[in-house]
Amino acid sequence: MSSDFILSKENEKELKEYLKQIIDLGIKFKLQENFKEKAISDELKQELFEMPINSNKMSDIIKLVEKEIIPYCSNFGSTKFMGFPDAGNSIAAISGAVLSDFLQQNLINSSFCAPIATYIEIAVIQWIREVVGYKNIKVNNVGDIGGIITYGGTGSNTIAMLLARENHRKNTMHTGVTNPEDYKVIVPKGIGHYSIKSSLMWIGCGDNVIEVLTQNYKYDLNELKKALQENKGKVMCVVAYAGDSRSMTIDNFNEIYKIVKKIDKNIWLHADACHGFSLGFSEKLKSKISRIELFDSISTDPHKVLAVPYTISTLLVKEPKNLINIATTSDLIMQENLAFGQITPFIGSKSWMSLKVWFAFQDMGKEEIGKMIDRRCAMAKYLKEKLEQRKEYVVLNNVDINSVMFMYVKDKNNIQMQVSPINEINKKIKKKMDADGKYFLHQFSINDDNKKITNKDTKVYPLRYMSGNDNITKDDIDNLLIYLDKIIADIGDE
Repeated sequence: MSSDFILSKENEKELKEYLKQIIDLGIKFKLQENFKEKAISDELKQELFEMPINSNKMSDIIKLVEKEIIPYCSNFGSTKFMGFPDAGNSIAAISGAVLSDFLQQNLINSSFCAPIATYIEIAVIQWIREVVGYKNIKVNNVGDIGGIITYGGTGSNTIAMLLARENHRKNTMHTGVTNPEDYKVIVPKGIGHYSIKSSLMWIGCGDNVIEVLTQNYKYDLNELKKALQENKGKVMCVVAYAGDSRSMTIDNFNEIYKIVKKIDKNIWLHADACHGFSLGFSEKLKSKISRIELFDSISTDPHKVLAVPYTISTLLVKEPKNLINIATTSDLIMQENLAFGQITPFIGSKSWMSLKVWFAFQDMGKEEIGKMIDRRCAMAKYLKEKLEQRKEYVVLNNVDINSVMFMYVKDKNNIQMQVSPINEINKKIKKKMDADGKYFLHQFSINDDNKKITNKDTKVYPLRYMSGNDNITKDDIDNLLIYLDKIIADIGDE
């Protein structure tokens, strides 16, 4: 007799009914108006920690989820969620995500674990390589593919640092790091992603990040030259951004390449393009990431830009054979030419994440994806223009992609408040928004590089719009500004 808990012919109809209910809940959630319906209480937190002893009916579990779980979830697919780009609302990608869990393919190996999934994964990697301008070669083994799928940008960046380490001091995989101070990495000050510093510590290189001053949220090229010359022979990598995670500014890849390679040809160049690689789909905007293909590795996050559900990132390498420098082998399951497990550090067994991206590519095609990216960037430009027409707000960044950093200053033509009170009122705006749960904007600290409010050495705390939701319209932007006016009026009444 089959178990009631495991799928079999006997309970096939039950599963179909449960899945229909689950899908209905998921769609309803994605289409709800507000970013979040409820704030979680301390009492509920404690209840969640209680382990169930006896079995429960699936119908009761679904009801519990509907009433006590979903209302507390953050809806990244809401048109009022305007703080991150991770909408996750592609119909095709959601479908691919669901199917991949059913198919249960393991990308650690090819022949028996993932016979066709391996080739789909290779195709997705090579399509993304084309988007950023890398050349593809015929694939005979994992050393020809030129990239790997990881669980997120942090993983991709960490593996890029591994590649940089092996390039800097050959065979460190076997000999270990003996002088961590000789494994330095240069990043732009104040906008570098935390994953670079963390990854260096994870891979035994220590906290050896060199932060170089920026202008307009890009490298100050003179300061970059100076840092390279002062640390000559000890720099293993320079990291640049095609859309840093705060200002979303795109750096000058061609100039960085020329400066770095003139001083030391062996330095690894890594582009964190988790956001910015999306511009490669657009005929109008792809010139903004021109010459990124000169860099030795590029990290990309389809879940940030293709409305693909969490999580999936892709690390690409200019020279595919470089991935062999971090390869591992096993006589257990990774003996085949196309066994991805050889070149995916920290991962091991890996789900078929690339299927949801394959679905998205098949559904829209490169041309329609490009149009979606154009619309996304146009919405950010529209918000910037609306803010600049108002005296109450200052926009801090040039809008290269889909990020608008702005601050309420009361009157930008006559800023009388010091930076501290300006920061405080913007923190109050954010706090009220979070308590309300209707709209979401991000907030963080950053230097005022363009000196819109104060000097660049003083940190400011802007509100940040950034969205990957193709449903957002100009009306949604206008309604956000009306909502902010109400929040500011409420603060003034306190």
